[in-house]
Order: sequence, then structure tokens, then C-alpha cells
Amino acid sequence: MSKKIETVGTITKRETLASIEHDTDKALVLETLKPYPGYHGTTIPDQLNPISLFLVCNKKYSGEQIIRATMAIKKSFKHTFDAVPGQITVFNTLTPCIRIKDLKQYGHIDELVKLYRANGIDFLKDKKMSPFSGLIKIRKYFNLDCAVDYIFKDLDNPAMAYFDIPSLLNWDTFESITLGIKNNMNENNNWDAGLGVFFTPTGVIDNVRIYDEELNPEDLKFIREKYLEEIGRLQ
Repeated sequence: MSKKIETVGTITKRETLASIEHDTDKALVLETLKPYPGYHGTTIPDQLNPISLFLVCNKKYSGEQIIRATMAIKKSFKHTFDAVPGQITVFNTLTPCIRIKDLKQYGHIDELVKLYRANGIDFLKDKKMSPFSGLIKIRKYFNLDCAVDYIFKDLDNPAMAYFDIPSLLNWDTFESITLGIKNNMNENNNWDAGLGVFFTPTGVIDNVRIYDEELNPEDLKFIREKYLEEIGRLQ
């Protein structure tokens, strides 16, 4: 039986980032150059508009501060955007940030930064940064459907699904396992993986997030089995 779940959690992933060449009111704003690096489909368009932006904060702000500031901004900001608190590797240091999605134009960033500053959130000074590989961790809400045991469909993004794993993995171990699985699959290896955690009333659920424009339940089951095999070898 299908079971819908609304919860909060985190996703950790590695992406190629760079500073943007647009007006940011002198704030450091990074963008994702390729949003799902393990996926090589043709349906992700060239980056004519912002996909994922990261406003790099000057210090740690609580999730409540960022959410309240975002709520206040949405009352006056005329453009659609989604914002969640997170952390991003900058200058080899995990640094607090605000992840911005669904912003339609780069020209809206300047106003958005000014509104966050007016609501008590400030940012590191703008700096030209060439493309680099950065670890990203964001905290967000999930709207899920658990139609199959251990597999969660993302109701907000049909290209995403999640499956549980039995233990917490550090990023290096997860990345190594993921590369090994993809390299040993003769077909159906065109997917991107992130490391997730769901927080539920009964405890945390460690999971793997899979991005694939052509998600197939049988492929997901197979990939999960491979992760479980590799995790079992670590025990």
C-alpha cells in the first residue's frame, strides 16, 4: 500500500561550483555548473538561467533565522524562488550558505541579496572563483511516497527517488562505493547519487538519493542491492 511521508532531512552531494559573473551586491554567490554530475542525459538544458545558487553566509545562522527571513522576503519579492539552509565547501572549509533554486533570472540576485541583508542575513564578500569541486549539504523538506518497501519516490520531482541503507556512511566511503557500482554496471549506469538522511518520529533513516530522468523501479532495486552488498563488506 502506498504511504505518503512529509519529513525534513539533509542531502549531501559533490558538485562543480564557480562564482557568478552577475551583480550580487558584492556578496559571494556560487552556482552549480552541472547540477547532477553522475547523470549524462540530454534533458538538462544549457545553463541560460540559474539552476542552483549558493549565497555564502558570513557566519552561521540558525535554520529558523533563514526560514523567517525567507518568509519575510517572499511577501515583497515579486519573483519565485526556493531557499533552504545548507553548508558548502569554500576555501577548504565547510561554510554556511543559503541554497536558492527556481529563480528565473540572474538579474534578480542583486535584489534578493539586499532583501536578505535587510532581514539580518549577511554574506562573505564577492570574489572571483574558478570552477572547483565542492561538497554541499542542504537541509530541506521532503514530500515522499513509499510505494515499494525501502524505496521512496519524490512527489515534487519525478526524476528523484531514495532508498534506505542500514548505516551512516562518510562521504569518501559513499563516493568510492558509488563509483565502483557505476563502473561495474554494463548498462543502466546513467544516474547521479547523493547521500541523504530523513528525520522521522521513530528515528533517522539513512538513504541514497538517485537522480535519473528515466527512473525504473527495477533499476532502483538493483542499485540498492549493490549498495547493500558493498556496505555489507565494510562490516
